Amino acid sequence: MMENGLINPENQRRRVVFVTGASSGLGKATVSHFLSKGWSVVATARDPRNLPVGSASDNLVSLRLDLSDPDSIQSAVMQAEDRFGHIDVLINNAGSGLAGPLEAMDASMLQKHFEINVIGAASVTKAVLPGMRYRRAGTIVNVTSVAGRLGLPFMAPYVASKFALEGLTESLRYELAPFGIKVRLVEPSGIRTRFEHEWVSDAPYDRQLATVRGRMAAGMAKAALPEKVANVVYRAAVSGGSTLRFPTRDASVLLLMKSLLPDAFMQAFMRAQFL
Repeated sequence: MMENGLINPENQRRRVVFVTGASSGLGKATVSHFLSKGWSVVATARDPRNLPVGSASDNLVSLRLDLSDPDSIQSAVMQAEDRFGHIDVLINNAGSGLAGPLEAMDASMLQKHFEINVIGAASVTKAVLPGMRYRRAGTIVNVTSVAGRLGLPFMAPYVASKFALEGLTESLRYELAPFGIKVRLVEPSGIRTRFEHEWVSDAPYDRQLATVRGRMAAGMAKAALPEKVANVVYRAAVSGGSTLRFPTRDASVLLLMKSLLPDAFMQAFMRAQFL
């Protein structure tokens, strides 16, 4: 908070986290978790009406941020730095879901999906880096998915965007290390939230698609609560080690299976699960 043009010294001492996609689900749970740990929190979303509201003296500020709008990204980061003086941790959580047969999707749908899930996360990261480089400290936490390391039927665009974000994050790990900036990945499996994929259908695939959607819906009923995953996000943010990837427990099981099982067995398992 500014006092006579100066940053409140109390805010300089607090650790500050900047969270995208904070209006619901994992983002909302992450905001609550960091607040409970005494952090100052910048909660952002495309529609700020759905964000928690703090008073001028609180350690919470809610801001509009549209991942498809570079000006809104830059404005949100500048407002956060004006309010709290710095950003210690960025949580790139916001994203979109696109599902269905690739044959039914046009190029504009794919482009929009990648603009949000990959270019949007890269743009927010780019906006916070000057301040982190100057301070030679900071942590970037990108929330991907088990789908960033494992193919899923009728989820090709979503999986591709998560694979891309995994590659971007792993590359930044090396690129930013000389500046004292840590980079982390959080890899959930299912999360029990209201997040919904935009489903596209096509007649030749209708039977398979109905099966996949039904099994995914059943799986969501057993998925991890967002509060559980928020704890993993927090652990990744404060980790002092060199670990890059922080999968949730259920994601760890799937990834271990993929690493140990022959490809033919893994393919049979995935078909049995979804098709």
